Amino acid sequence: MHRLAEVAHSRATFTETRTIAALAQPVRSSGRLAYRRPDRMEQITVWPRQEVLQVAGDRLTLTEDQGAPQTLDLAEHPAIAGLVEAILGTLAGDLAGLRRAYRVRIAGTPAAWRLTLLPREPALAALLRQVTIDGAGASLRRVHSIQANGDESVMHIAPAGSPAG
Repeated sequence: MHRLAEVAHSRATFTETRTIAALAQPVRSSGRLAYRRPDRMEQITVWPRQEVLQVAGDRLTLTEDQGAPQTLDLAEHPAIAGLVEAILGTLAGDLAGLRRAYRVRIAGTPAAWRLTLLPREPALAALLRQVTIDGAGASLRRVHSIQANGDESVMHIAPAGSPAG
């Protein structure tokens, strides 16, 4: 966590596979990620369709294709805020913040670590069963989330310039 806390900004690429019970086939996507200390994150999906998700402080903005941006105040949506905290808190190396929202288990070595997050609050647990984040040094490599309904998402992350997955 100390290594992560030292990172001022980072860029990466991602590939994501979502398994949704209502769909016959997994949904795949890919794009770019950016983080800037202390609370800014951007996920730009470029395939199969353009989508930009931005977090700045307590605001989340989603823009799909060329549509109008939709903005949420995370303070008014604690379950979504909890999901954002899992990623931003990890990127920031904020173990105390993660522990407020999650029961935290840390395993591995600095070169290959795993962070398992189990929601504390019932509102978040109603949406999310578990988040497992694998990393190497000060970089996230894989984020696996399991929703309360059993749907799953696995995001493979690679430093910018490297293929993800």
